[in-house]
Amino acid sequence: MGGAIFNTQLPFVTRVQSMLGSGSFYARWYPKQWTRARAGDLDQLHETLRPYVSYGASTSKRLARGLFHAMVRFGPSLDREQLLLSRFVGIATEIFAINATCSYAQHLINHGRPAEEILSVANYFCRSARSRIDQHFAGTSRNADARGYRLTQELLAGKHEELRTGIV
Repeated sequence: MGGAIFNTQLPFVTRVQSMLGSGSFYARWYPKQWTRARAGDLDQLHETLRPYVSYGASTSKRLARGLFHAMVRFGPSLDREQLLLSRFVGIATEIFAINATCSYAQHLINHGRPAEEILSVANYFCRSARSRIDQHFAGTSRNADARGYRLTQELLAGKHEELRTGIV
């Protein structure tokens, strides 16, 4: 949306227009990310699965806010924050997996499979996925990424040679 803002090769007028356009969009979009998520019509879904689908909707908004905050913090260099981006991808993947699991579980129940067995597996998977999502979110704010980067640079520069000897 605002990529042209940071493109110094573009004319100043184009960059300002991009800034105004993206500012207008995000001024409307961002507040919506704090409102309660509506997961849609869940009446057709088994009552055990509904909380997981609702969780997926609200967590999607949380993920959107996290990505937006990262965009503001890192700007155009966000593409170099690979560990942070991989955490966001992990969250999105787990949200998708929760929703796909609930959808498939409902499909199986609708086609006569024993609900107790299906829900037992779906419940376990969704609970464990929520745990993984929590770990990914925690890693977006509390991590050792910068220290790990500095250590890697030191290793590449030849430091810590005595620690590397005999590892391989």
